[in-house]
Amino acid sequence: MSMAREAIIEERPVPPEGRLSFPMLMLRILGNPVASWGEDFYREGIVVYRWLGIETAFVMNPKAIESILLDTTGSYSKQPLNDEVFGAAIGGGLLSAEGEDWRWQRRLTAPMFRADDMLGFVPAFAAAATPMLERWKTAGPGAVQDIDRDMTRVTFQALQDTVLGASVGEEERRFIEEASAKFLVHSIWKVALSSLRLPPWIPHPGARAMARDGQTMRGVAARVLARARESGTGGNDLLQRLITARDPATGEAMPDRLIIDNLVTFLVAGHETTSQALTWSLYLLALFPEWQERLREEVRQAVGDGGSIARDDIAKLVLLDQAFQEAMRLYSPVPLLMRLTTRPVTVGDVALKKGAMIIVPIYVIHRHRRLWQDPLTFDPSRFSPEAKAGRPRCAYMPFGAGPRTCIGGTFAMVEGKTLLARILASARLELPEGEQPLPFARITLRPKGGLKLKVTMLDKGAG
Repeated sequence: MSMAREAIIEERPVPPEGRLSFPMLMLRILGNPVASWGEDFYREGIVVYRWLGIETAFVMNPKAIESILLDTTGSYSKQPLNDEVFGAAIGGGLLSAEGEDWRWQRRLTAPMFRADDMLGFVPAFAAAATPMLERWKTAGPGAVQDIDRDMTRVTFQALQDTVLGASVGEEERRFIEEASAKFLVHSIWKVALSSLRLPPWIPHPGARAMARDGQTMRGVAARVLARARESGTGGNDLLQRLITARDPATGEAMPDRLIIDNLVTFLVAGHETTSQALTWSLYLLALFPEWQERLREEVRQAVGDGGSIARDDIAKLVLLDQAFQEAMRLYSPVPLLMRLTTRPVTVGDVALKKGAMIIVPIYVIHRHRRLWQDPLTFDPSRFSPEAKAGRPRCAYMPFGAGPRTCIGGTFAMVEGKTLLARILASARLELPEGEQPLPFARITLRPKGGLKLKVTMLDKGAG
């Protein structure tokens, strides 16, 4: 029996007929990118704007996207976009590096993110939820909880226990949780300036705060690295592995500057994307309680009531995996990707000049009328092996696609499924009256104003 039902989808403020002018589109993007794309975006493969010499192409066609993200000719670049948006905060780490610099970093770090090693973190991921579950238990049945804030805290705890080790103080932890969110909120102004080909130094709301928070986060990362080096424990956390990693071809270690760059990337984006994916997943499971119960039963079959989640249990959570992927389809943690053309190119059947902006709106692609049947329906069966078999490669890409697929994608999937399993085994989630979160894009996709759910702890599994 099908468990699919139509989800409550946010209001769509753009009229279904007609297209916004480019200046109006930019104004809408400043307000909320996912509220700026009209109905034509959800029907067409490519939408192009040409205005005052500025050329911008929104690409939704999976084949065209594949040609961009799998390009080997150097025709598309993330720079200077990433530098203009993130500034000095994340420096030249994996997120921003290109060419041989990126290939060297990827070669050095890829062995640390092997799937088998990520499964070794399952006990730590599960344990990270314990303080939150205890707070929920103390609050009493049906208490309303700030789910988005709780997911930020629990994913940061997981990050600390598996990536950073014991090198983050409580004051630093609170600062990072707050500063990383604020940093991402203000970054939309940088995106708009880049889209209009305006210099990033133009004053805008939050500009000074971004620069200040970015430098402070780099200072925190530098102190974390120094403590990790001083401890010399050779622990199993990813930071210690990064410190001791050597290029298999040259034996070269990663310099401290790049370690700090990548640490800030983990701090700013690493836990933020997973926390938002979990937030939206819990919203959908509260919205569709029959799916919540179905997944809870699968977790109980796999680990038992109140049982500890072990690495081998993750493979048993087939429906949970499908539901998590479907949640990231409807609410992609990163709603768009951006590239600049470095030479004249043809994308699909559209000729673009050098310096054209290409925007891949993942949020739109995941809800595109030509790619998904009933795209606004929550239906985890879309991610059964049979359903996935005939799907275009770039129709679904919560972690990007091609060589630059997020290196932490497996980490995020294992973490997300472990935490979902722990929560579902321990608590029942319900939507409060009138709670209907609006997706709000600020590099990551978050519920505007947060998400509140009523939480009731179950008789078993709270410990």
